[in-house]
Amino acid sequence: MLEPDNTPFKTKNHLSFPARRLWHFLVKQEVLQETLIRYIFTKKRKQSESVENHMDRISPNCIAGASSPYKVEADLGYPGGKAKIIHKESDIIMAFAINKANSNEIVLASTHDVQEVDVSSLVAVQPYTWIGEDFDKESRSSDDIDHRSSHTNIAQASSAPFAPPQMPVSASMPWLGSGQTSMGASVIMKRNLNNVKRMTSHPIYQYYMTGAQDGSVRMFEWNRPQQLICFRQAGNARVTRLYFNSQGNKCGVADGEGFLSLWQVNQTSSNPKPYLSWQCHTKTCGDFAFITSSSLIATAGQSNDNRNVCLWDTLISPSNTMVHAFPCHENGATVLQYAPKQQLLITGGRKGFVCVFDIRQRQLLHTFQAHDSAIKALALDAFEDFFVTGSAEGNMKVWKLAGHGLMHSFSTEHAKQSIFRNIGAGVMQVETRPGNRIFTCGADGTLKMRVLPDRYNIPSSLVDVL
Repeated sequence: MLEPDNTPFKTKNHLSFPARRLWHFLVKQEVLQETLIRYIFTKKRKQSESVENHMDRISPNCIAGASSPYKVEADLGYPGGKAKIIHKESDIIMAFAINKANSNEIVLASTHDVQEVDVSSLVAVQPYTWIGEDFDKESRSSDDIDHRSSHTNIAQASSAPFAPPQMPVSASMPWLGSGQTSMGASVIMKRNLNNVKRMTSHPIYQYYMTGAQDGSVRMFEWNRPQQLICFRQAGNARVTRLYFNSQGNKCGVADGEGFLSLWQVNQTSSNPKPYLSWQCHTKTCGDFAFITSSSLIATAGQSNDNRNVCLWDTLISPSNTMVHAFPCHENGATVLQYAPKQQLLITGGRKGFVCVFDIRQRQLLHTFQAHDSAIKALALDAFEDFFVTGSAEGNMKVWKLAGHGLMHSFSTEHAKQSIFRNIGAGVMQVETRPGNRIFTCGADGTLKMRVLPDRYNIPSSLVDVL
């Protein structure tokens, strides 16, 4: 125990240096040695298979058309540990939003309600996931799930809408219909909203919007029961995507009939009208993004003329609003992300292909098949180093933005269960957050968080000096 190299922190991660120094100090304190010995020499880790065995099970064709150097990092590149189940429902979780004014709060939507969840304790401990990461690298599969806290306290639904949750009670049978919240997370509030399909958080203030199957769009304030604004009433086309612009003063809503509508957020009217609405695609508009400002917008959808990714300038006259169209994605584009630093547009389609466009040159740079089924979710990290795709079959993959090589692959991350009667399958939404965190939800009824390994590699010589 007193040997300099005998510590629990075998990782080369730079974040472990202070912990190693603290460890060397504590083990030399006689008053602590008895306690440390008791815990160190009685704790046993489970046996696991080696990384080599895991490599043997990986398909050599995991990347369509990719060369072998790309597969090396995917095969050896650290499975990212175990996924933490934040919340579990007996039915599909369609969408969620992270409070950008307070990242400790998440709101999620199932088919029967909307729940605001506090994850402060869970998020607080996650920066230290490098502890024991060498063991996790040898885990039996990259798709392991941490179930240690998936059967804990649950806040039962209140009989009255918008009422605060009652005292938690124990439940060990999630299939009976009650939601389960992981240890370190607690339900703050439940809203009586059915069939919410999309959610988004305000970039500055503690607001979020919901878009439903019935076409209604509502805005709420976190931890407040009252609805703030109803931008769109029920009875319209289903909401396929909704976002605030970066300034937070405007919002956009895409729908299943191919229309995109824009509103001013600061509304006093009980029934506000959009200041602009037009049909972007003849069949459906699946996703969109504000480019640099709220005047230039990119859309992804399905059109009869195969113009499935388009650029629009809302300051031009309505007859000339479209400034460019990319013919791509057979059977339609489903998701879209914009990388502002590199001015790239990343899109995913129903055939599982990813396309990368240069906005400045207005040309297709690269295309490749990421999945065998439709891409349902797409997210880009803030540093624009990587992007994440989620498929209808429930798989999730992490790709380099430069070179588009596969970094990590998680099969059946959100596989659809046969007992689910809902329309929808696979990974429904992906969000990236600081600290290499990836939040996902999907058809298996779970909201999960993964922490990818640190992108910095500390040389062994520096670790030895410590």
